[in-house]
Amino acid sequence: MAVTLEDIEELVKLQLGLRQVSPGDRFMEDLGAESADLMNIVATAEDRFKIVFDDAQIAGVRTVEELFNLIIKII
Repeated sequence: MAVTLEDIEELVKLQLGLRQVSPGDRFMEDLGAESADLMNIVATAEDRFKIVFDDAQIAGVRTVEELFNLIIKII
């Protein structure tokens, strides 16, 4: 399955109810996400892309682009 950065941006926008998301946006600092929001984003990504994240991998993800890169690495 081909995943694009735009797919991840769209997922984040929908989960957080935002109109604009950039690759370098930090989830908490720039987008105002809380830990529950991040858990929902992760769960949605796992569901949509049929992957499973390792907790240690997710702990290091701070930006939209880092999430995208992690998904590409897993797929």
